[in-house]
Amino acid sequence: MKKNQSGFTLIEILITLTIASILLSYGIPNLKDFLTRQSLTTKANDILVDLVYARSEAINGGTPVSIIANPTWDKGWKIVTDNNGDGVLETLRISDVIEEKIVIVDRDDYVPIIFNPTGTLKSPEVREIVIKHESITQYKTLTIALSGNTNIY
Repeated sequence: MKKNQSGFTLIEILITLTIASILLSYGIPNLKDFLTRQSLTTKANDILVDLVYARSEAINGGTPVSIIANPTWDKGWKIVTDNNGDGVLETLRISDVIEEKIVIVDRDDYVPIIFNPTGTLKSPEVREIVIKHESITQYKTLTIALSGNTNIY
């Protein structure tokens, strides 16, 4: 009597491994780029959320709210206000430090972004913040209009 044997032959396993390695060699670099782009988008969205929060606090609190780079955007930032008018700034929120490979460029790094109690930007011109990643050419631009509206491009 002959028993039925099941399983794969050595040739079938080698062919499967070869095909899998070819697919992985194309997929892994694309996955790395995808994750890098996602990291860039996430950081841009983090900044956008803080800008919207600061504007909202200025409108709701009836006092100017500032976002201050610490001392540059790459080192993080904090959102502050003077709620009671005593000249002492109260910290509303502090951001995390940016990951090493993400670079944030703002030509006015040392000038705070200030939202007036009406939600408008206290600035003579539109403010732009560019977020880049060292390993890809793609970047995100945050634009803060004089009206206080913020967009990502």
